[in-house]
Amino acid sequence: MQSAEPTVIQRLLKVFALNPQRKFGSYAAELSFYIIWAIIPLLLAFANVVSILPFSAQEIMTLIENALPNEVGSFLLPILDGYLKSTSSSTLSIALVISLWPASNVFNALQRILNMIFKAPLRKNAIIARGFSYVFTLAIVLVIFTTTIVFTFGEVILSYISSVLNIEIPFIGAILHQSGLIGFIGLFLLMFLIYHFMPNVKWRPKYALIGALVASTGFLLISQLFTIYLSFNKNIDSNSAIGIFIVALIWLYYNIMVIAIGAYVAVVWHDFDTYRYVELVDMTHEKYVFKAQSDQYQEVYYQQLENLESGE
Repeated sequence: MQSAEPTVIQRLLKVFALNPQRKFGSYAAELSFYIIWAIIPLLLAFANVVSILPFSAQEIMTLIENALPNEVGSFLLPILDGYLKSTSSSTLSIALVISLWPASNVFNALQRILNMIFKAPLRKNAIIARGFSYVFTLAIVLVIFTTTIVFTFGEVILSYISSVLNIEIPFIGAILHQSGLIGFIGLFLLMFLIYHFMPNVKWRPKYALIGALVASTGFLLISQLFTIYLSFNKNIDSNSAIGIFIVALIWLYYNIMVIAIGAYVAVVWHDFDTYRYVELVDMTHEKYVFKAQSDQYQEVYYQQLENLESGE
């Protein structure tokens, strides 16, 4: 007599057993520290890129002000405004390289955190890992640069193409008027790049796509609900300098937690889609999965992975 096929719920339970609840709060706190440490270089790098664009600092400030919560914008915008007024395009190359190097620490930490969530071995060569973080930082700047161009000159470019080809493209024109939609698409592409290329795994793109969709949706929810959260939290004075800093930290913390959750969803979907139920049962009994309760979990975890890969 054949045993009944496992249900979807049974398979999901095994997948969650294989991927026990991750320490999303710890990951968010760690990465928040690196971002705060690199916030000045990041803003300086952004200002250097913006300095070569053919529009004013005020236009950039207005665009960013609309994208950030008021409490967070009041903390970051004055710093960025000072950089935009003092940055010269003639010093772009040197300033950009200098400012992006410490900023790449953020992506180095993010790469390590994603490798933990994806159960991927660390890149063995530290120089290669650091270089990868630096290149990825440049790629992120390029994505932001491209999105800014689309926001600002999308209609001009569309008019030029229409006049040259003598055709009308009303659908694209309607999309360009939806700044929120363009922002969501840009954010989605950014998260897809992070989930697909940053972890040390070679998975099909569809798993990164589902993680990027979850993360992008989470960012939108946070942007909408953050003001409501602050209105109920009367202990934070958003008018004082310390209060503004605390508000920015909370906003940053929740957004980074969304990045970790999106990565976790991608891993769950991969394991559910890739492994058979029998394989999931066997994998959940591997000792290295349950080492998470040990103080030395991370070292044991990666050592076990290396042993499994080498066939020991």
